Amino acid sequence: MKRYLTLWNVLGLALLLLGAIVYIYAGRQPRTDVVNLNVSAEEPLEPQETVLRLYFAKPDASGFVVEKRKVTLEPNESVYQRALIELAKGPRQSGEPILPPGSAAPTVFVSGRSAYVDLPREYSRLGYGTTGETLLIYGIANTVLDQGPVDEVWFLIGGEPAKTLGHLSLLEPIRRRR
Repeated sequence: MKRYLTLWNVLGLALLLLGAIVYIYAGRQPRTDVVNLNVSAEEPLEPQETVLRLYFAKPDASGFVVEKRKVTLEPNESVYQRALIELAKGPRQSGEPILPPGSAAPTVFVSGRSAYVDLPREYSRLGYGTTGETLLIYGIANTVLDQGPVDEVWFLIGGEPAKTLGHLSLLEPIRRRR
């Protein structure tokens, strides 16, 4: 007759129970893909004039027209956010808007040398087609990259990490050309 109550069997059973307890406890913790950002950019204490470089579509949608726009930043106003607000207002010179008319400007957060652009949910249902989506994403990314020491731009949609926008993959950041 075999003995089932051996030292190895008791240790194996104890290890199995410990693993089950850890698995059950870990499963109760809510899992989220939210990115927590430590925003610690130093902002000027007085209004400051700056020149923004904004990317708008060429009339034939073959690329970008860069418009330089002089603005006054208020104390604690982010140059990145102001650039996206100005981009949402549309071009003043030649060029076509890349953001949907009348829509809210995306929100931008900066952590280190990375920017996170949070697109409103309605941007995921624009139906722009491949060219329009490319102009939208790269126009926003180039506008953000040209404002300061940010090296890469990640995209969120409605506060959640974006995988795609229509035909474009957003799994990787848009990086500054070297």
